[in-house]
Amino acid sequence: MECQFDQRVPRRNTECVKWDGVLDVFGQNDLLPMWVADMDFRAPDVAIRAITERAAHGIYGYEKKPANFPKAVLNWLKTRHDWVVDPDWLNHCPGVVPGLVVSLLALTEPGERVVIQPPVYPPFYAKVKENGRVVVENPLIWEEGKYRMNLLELEEIFRSGVKAMMLCSPHNPVGRVWSRSELVALGDLITKYGVTVLSDEIWADLVFHCNKHIPLASLSPEIADQTLTFMAPSKTFNLAGLYLSNAVISNEELREKFLSQLQRLSMCHLGVFGPVAAEASYREGGDWLDRLLTYLEDNVRYVTGQLGKITQKIKVIQPEGTFVLWLDCRDLGIPWEELNKFFVREAGLAFNDGAMFGPTGAGYQRMNIGCPRGLITEAMERMALALKNY
Repeated sequence: MECQFDQRVPRRNTECVKWDGVLDVFGQNDLLPMWVADMDFRAPDVAIRAITERAAHGIYGYEKKPANFPKAVLNWLKTRHDWVVDPDWLNHCPGVVPGLVVSLLALTEPGERVVIQPPVYPPFYAKVKENGRVVVENPLIWEEGKYRMNLLELEEIFRSGVKAMMLCSPHNPVGRVWSRSELVALGDLITKYGVTVLSDEIWADLVFHCNKHIPLASLSPEIADQTLTFMAPSKTFNLAGLYLSNAVISNEELREKFLSQLQRLSMCHLGVFGPVAAEASYREGGDWLDRLLTYLEDNVRYVTGQLGKITQKIKVIQPEGTFVLWLDCRDLGIPWEELNKFFVREAGLAFNDGAMFGPTGAGYQRMNIGCPRGLITEAMERMALALKNY
């Protein structure tokens, strides 16, 4: 029997950015898209069924805050992440990035400095700058075969006077799932220097075998008091187009500032379908997620093995979670400004250029492996042809 994740579902002409946006971004329409971080898998059947049943009602009027959806979220956090969250701490907004922006506006002032840890998700740069705040870089360091936080430098930055930090946990694009000891060390610093952390934990559920995601705020009441945690069903269940995220904020003062800013921006209301799909997925989608994680890990192994046969000049940074791979292409000898164009022109592949994740990403590419194995096989065949002279 065919694995459900092997099914190739046509996405062209559905107005999806990943497939229908390649012409605008890359200048060609015949590319195999492995860039935008959504998956080419159908959402869990329970989510599709919940949307279909709600749609059949035929009336899509204004909705009050859902009663059962938050309960499903709280149960998920308890069972999947060993995190008991008070219902009063849980709020919702239309996406993790909007939640981060609301937090920046509510908790910082124009001109204030915000720490990020590149190479990192590009909106971390963009939203800080677009809202008149100043980016302070605390680049990750490569040490003992993996990326790590530079905590010594981070303490110097905190000591110099910084009000907020944006954390990516698990980390996009390098795939790190921060260990308890790393997070405890970070927590010690934020409590010592009074820094508020906006913690993007959208990849929390996509963690591979032998690793465990630990919500930063779950470590202690003191750390939670200075942390706003953002999670979502979007990556987990491939529901990104429903625009829904969860915000956990235990500090009453921070929560009230966040909610007041959310209200000022008229971002308090959720759509009709997001909560019903997310509730069904959180209640009944655990087995689907477990099968997905096995499939994604197999995709990682497949790409690593195939690339090893094709060339020794591209190194796969082994991820501990997420469905994106960070490819070190520096040994190819292609100028970093031309690297992404090379893969477009010579291989017909649309990757994210590493430089968009910050200066330390130059020479890297980000590859989305959240897709059927057949697409990845085709990608590897294209890479083999493109790299035969390298």
